Amino acid sequence: MPGPRLLVVDDDEGLLILMGECLRAEGYEVETAASGAAATAALKQRRPDLMLLDLNLRDVGGTALVEQVRVIAAGVPFVVVTGQGDQKIAIEVMKQGALDYVMKDTAMLDLLPEVVRRAFAVIGQERALLEAQARLRESVSRFATAVRATNDGVWEWQIPDERIYFSDRWKEILGYAPDELQDNRSEWIERVHPEDRDRLVKAKQVCLESGSSFKLEYRMRHRDGGYRWILCRALLDRDADGRPLRLTGAHTDITENKRLEQEILAISEREQRRIGQDLHDGLGQQLTAIELMLHTIRSDLEGDRPDVAGQLGQMSRFLRDAITQTRSLAHGLTAFMLDATGLQSALADLAERTSAVGRISCVFECPDQVTLEESSAAGHLYRIAQEAVGNALRHAQATKITIRLEQTTSSVVLSVIDDGRGFARSPSSGGIGLRVMEHRANAIGADLTVDRGPDAGVVVTCTLNRRA
Repeated sequence: MPGPRLLVVDDDEGLLILMGECLRAEGYEVETAASGAAATAALKQRRPDLMLLDLNLRDVGGTALVEQVRVIAAGVPFVVVTGQGDQKIAIEVMKQGALDYVMKDTAMLDLLPEVVRRAFAVIGQERALLEAQARLRESVSRFATAVRATNDGVWEWQIPDERIYFSDRWKEILGYAPDELQDNRSEWIERVHPEDRDRLVKAKQVCLESGSSFKLEYRMRHRDGGYRWILCRALLDRDADGRPLRLTGAHTDITENKRLEQEILAISEREQRRIGQDLHDGLGQQLTAIELMLHTIRSDLEGDRPDVAGQLGQMSRFLRDAITQTRSLAHGLTAFMLDATGLQSALADLAERTSAVGRISCVFECPDQVTLEESSAAGHLYRIAQEAVGNALRHAQATKITIRLEQTTSSVVLSVIDDGRGFARSPSSGGIGLRVMEHRANAIGADLTVDRGPDAGVVVTCTLNRRA
């Protein structure tokens, strides 16, 4: 059975032949193209499993060909091949979707098989993530079918006379027979997890005072002593004078959904950690070694060939910039070790690295020491801050970002405030970044709000309630 199919694109015919022979020796099926036009024609005829793309083709620039690939064969994974001095372009192309890049130097043919193996490893991991997401979608589909079959636990609260009704299925979700739970509110509230109880009471109160519905995820104690994740949705009816009359809702057991979501988050965190470690321990170390070699060669040539020594010095500076960028990327991707006060250090470092970009001022404020023993909660809060800062950098055109961490006896409050242009659309319409932050907040039982700033910009606030 033939191995994975590669399309190698390079207008240096000699190097193209060598790369083809090198990869065929590894068991890959290799097709070559010596121009952008030839590559486009090959893509139209047959879709490769991976493409190796030279960034400096004579007839079309690599970045332009990347755009063509997206139109002709969307989703084809690719690795860029770049010459000396094009590292920054390679990094930009990686931001556009490239899996990796390899330099045209004397060690290229030795490194090429490993680069291709790493690329296929990433492709496999992404495929596993997609399969996990497909399982999640399947679970959601099962949930929709259950709703149609009235498999949710229904409840109704008659507000004026304080009467409440629980369906048999509502009680079954918690492990009880119909006659084992009384229809009163204490049976409900006392089974809500202590860390979620205030959120439920607050959501109901807001609905009664000014809303018409609410939707909330929280935990309820099962008969076996464990907790089940519940999605609660409710609609409020009012009388002719606008007074609350009846609150009707349904409970859905989403414990399995939560487990799958945690699995996807775990896969994502592992992949970020692996990529960060590869950048730091692999690419970062290799670049540092090359920099030291250049420094040695430059010292040897300063007396006899000062012109060449000057060029080597410039190359060393470019390489140092690449090393700095690599370490910054690695630091942002690699999971940090959090002790009880580690979240403060991590957020301070995030602010410092954001300011180091030079386009924006980012400050961290923490009036008093914040202790957070739960490393998982600290990790989610850090990622929420990272996502909010990233959104401000990418979309808000802000000049200043403030990351603030505060603690009370009952909660930890994280805020990210920017002075940018605010919302281009309603915050409730949210993009992927907002949904990711909301999911992370839900995962730790926190409240997330996104509001307009008092003058301009956006304020993202995540409040983690905890027992005193």
